[in-house]
Amino acid sequence: MTLGHADRQGDLLDDVTRFCDDTLSEMSIYSVLHRERDRLFPDEMFADLYEDTGRRSVPPSVVATVMVLQRLAGLSDRDAVERYTFDARWRYAAGVGGYDGTGWDRFAHTVLVEMRSRLAKSQRPRRIFEVTLDAASKAGLVGAKRVLDSTPLYDAVVILSISFDHRGDLGGHVEDGVVDVTGRSC
Repeated sequence: MTLGHADRQGDLLDDVTRFCDDTLSEMSIYSVLHRERDRLFPDEMFADLYEDTGRRSVPPSVVATVMVLQRLAGLSDRDAVERYTFDARWRYAAGVGGYDGTGWDRFAHTVLVEMRSRLAKSQRPRRIFEVTLDAASKAGLVGAKRVLDSTPLYDAVVILSISFDHRGDLGGHVEDGVVDVTGRSC
């Protein structure tokens, strides 16, 4: 399989591109990937993974973008490819635009499997992670700051509200919930 190349010029008349340009925040992950994809994941960065003959691959810059979004969303390969196929934001981030037949409308989930396999056998198996981490660090998104995921707190509140008995008495469950959420007792 030979190295596929993404369209770097884009289509100013593409409906998906115009829609996302107009509606997404400039700092959304989709906009950042759309703007920086060719710099972060140039197809040539993956040239060592491909042969000189054979059919063209899905452009590695497109696959790498899908892999980053897949990791952020916590999706399976099949779900990630489905999201890429039907979600305009993912298509925008990957630089493929709409569905007019000029870009990569879709690809099989096995393309992601194959890319991970090729990367694992290479001299730089973590190159997508390294580039993403470097970009996030430069943007100030990695460091001493911490973000609290409120999901455990919401779960604890739901569990506590279910724990009320018929008199509205928690019977010590509040302390149990606080221990579970914070890791220390009251």
